Amino acid sequence: MPTPNNFNAFLGAVIIGAISAAGMYLFEHFRQQKTKHKMAKELARLDQEVSQVKREVQQLMVQKNEKSLKPKRSRNVRKANSILSTTTTVTEDYNSAVSIDSSDLEFYDVSDEELDAPNANSTNGFAINNLDNILKEIDTELDSYSVTQLEKSLQRLEDLSFDYPENTDILWRLGKAHHKISENSDDKEFVQDHISKGIEILSKALNLKEDDPDVHKWYAILVGSRSEFVSLQERIDDGHKFKKHVDAAIALSPNDPSLHYMLGRFDFEVAGLKWYERKVAAALFSEPPNATYADALLHFMQAEQLANFEFKENKLMIAKCKIATSDYKEAMEWLTQASNCKQGDGLIHANENASSGKTSRRRSHAFI
Repeated sequence: MPTPNNFNAFLGAVIIGAISAAGMYLFEHFRQQKTKHKMAKELARLDQEVSQVKREVQQLMVQKNEKSLKPKRSRNVRKANSILSTTTTVTEDYNSAVSIDSSDLEFYDVSDEELDAPNANSTNGFAINNLDNILKEIDTELDSYSVTQLEKSLQRLEDLSFDYPENTDILWRLGKAHHKISENSDDKEFVQDHISKGIEILSKALNLKEDDPDVHKWYAILVGSRSEFVSLQERIDDGHKFKKHVDAAIALSPNDPSLHYMLGRFDFEVAGLKWYERKVAAALFSEPPNATYADALLHFMQAEQLANFEFKENKLMIAKCKIATSDYKEAMEWLTQASNCKQGDGLIHANENASSGKTSRRRSHAFI
């Protein structure tokens, strides 16, 4: 019981504590509302893009019908670049592949045999046989829309890496954490710093374990994320690295839909290169990247078959491949399917942040 002399101070402390508690409640309420707003905004973006592409396909179909009524002169069909260059940036399409990467798809199973640490306890005092549970908790945090949660995950992973410096299950998650945090900032120096750290960590993981699909996958993602920070020649070189490591990841994990989506995005971009861009690639490398829309479509169709959810962004890319080959009727069918998806793309389905919570302005694998 406070003395009369201290009663005023005691009362003031109680009032301040009550105000602080109310402030924390209001802050948490505001944060949750902001998260819901981000998800709704991304769903609206995808719906708007699908509607836009549908309108343009309808126009192309009308034009095609009009041409069929006229005398035939030339069967030279030009690509409709205005249709292919829709409102979605390369980064948004690319990061939706990242989106599928969640515990919902069981990409993060960790067995006790894979733990490399010589000591019995982690930095936080957990026994080694609890490390798999810790990593599952971190996976949930990495799929959060909260920057605070992402930073918390990064700190936990850095702490674990001191006890398990050669554990690749920790290292590739560290790379993922750096990538996810970088996607929540427009500060180029901040972004470049996190991407560089992630690539350095994944390079170490590759040297330790070459047969881990997640290591190859996240190395490819991080390499693809640094395109705006390097020269033209380095971007083309990164394109080769991206393709090499996605291929390696698919060989190790052929049923991962995100990997097929990533390869489809790469092939789609390469297929759309202009002639002078191909000349630049050929001048710098003896084997410049080469792919067709048919190649891209094959990977998108594989992703569609493997995904156990409504992969809206993948359906949109299938429609774009159909448009590129003037198959407008099937393009409309795929756009209708995309429109009817109740879920957003893989990113929203997995409840991750990255570019769905915040539309990124960066190009993730614009290699040329």
